[in-house]
Amino acid sequence: MKIFISADLEGINGIAAPEDVEEVGAGYQQARIFMTEEVNAVIDGAFAGGATEVVVCDSHNISQNIKMELLDERAQLLRGDTRRNSMVHGLDASFDGLILVGYHAKFGTQHAILDHTFNPTTIRDLSVAGVSVGELGMNALFAAEKGVPLLMATGDQALSAEAKAFDPEVETVIVKYAEGRFCANCLPRTTTQRMLRDTAEKAVRAAKERKPVAVPANPEMKVTFQQVNLADGAMRVPGTKRIDSMTVGIGAENMDALMALRQIVFGAGSDFYNPLF
Repeated sequence: MKIFISADLEGINGIAAPEDVEEVGAGYQQARIFMTEEVNAVIDGAFAGGATEVVVCDSHNISQNIKMELLDERAQLLRGDTRRNSMVHGLDASFDGLILVGYHAKFGTQHAILDHTFNPTTIRDLSVAGVSVGELGMNALFAAEKGVPLLMATGDQALSAEAKAFDPEVETVIVKYAEGRFCANCLPRTTTQRMLRDTAEKAVRAAKERKPVAVPANPEMKVTFQQVNLADGAMRVPGTKRIDSMTVGIGAENMDALMALRQIVFGAGSDFYNPLF
């Protein structure tokens, strides 16, 4: 049984501030260790639950965060940027389940640590087929189209609620409680690692009984940017239409194509970003 783990950083226990998740930040090197510990706990649980192969996709920023020398040697690691499918690169129909580790709530969520949707500077909202989604929803829909169910998601209480709203059957682990955008009440690390392992084992054992959520045919994506000029830049992408001053829309034949278009539209909009105004 093959399990795909997509690992982000903002939802890891102990992470609370921007300085923890940026490469130049004071807390970043320690955050890398915390991230690797949590991924290892999930890997251990996955194998205990019957996994025969585990692939971990390092999915934060430039995707070189997990300390490979500390990673469970039973798992394969996808790391590095410039890849087609971003946070779920390498996921295909051969996998039996998707686990999202260290994820965060979408932009604009109250009581959520470091909430954002892919890029906090440029993106205000992302929707697929009329439903607002964060990184969890976008990546889980991509997996669902390939027949791969979302088994488990970990992060703060806001991420857990977002995951349950997306799929009520998903297992979640709350590793910390947001008390502000940059303030977290963190559980003991040994406690969260035990919870992560036990929940991963339970989720993987039940993987064969789980079904992925329904995926809309010919999905349309709408992107609301943080500034009008960013939407202006995104309109350079062929096939886009203007919805309102800060929102553009574009359709695709499936989620695989939409995943690629998301990155193109985001990039075209970001080209017009000006930090001075």
